[in-house]
Amino acid sequence: MDYDRAQHIILSNDKIEVTWQGEPVWIDSLDKYSGVATVHPENDSRVSKKVPITELQER
Repeated sequence: MDYDRAQHIILSNDKIEVTWQGEPVWIDSLDKYSGVATVHPENDSRVSKKVPITELQER
C-alpha cells in the first residue's frame, strides 16, 4: 500500500479492511517521511506496532 491510500483509509468513514502479514489491523497513524504506519490488531487496541506502510494490504 502507498501513503496516499493509507491516508485515505484513515480519513474514510467506511470500514476498509487492512491486513499486515495476514492479520487484520487498524491504522492508527502514518509517518510519510519514514514510510512507517502505527497499527494495532483489530481485536486488541492495547497492542500497537510500527510497520512499513508498503507491507499493509487492503482486502
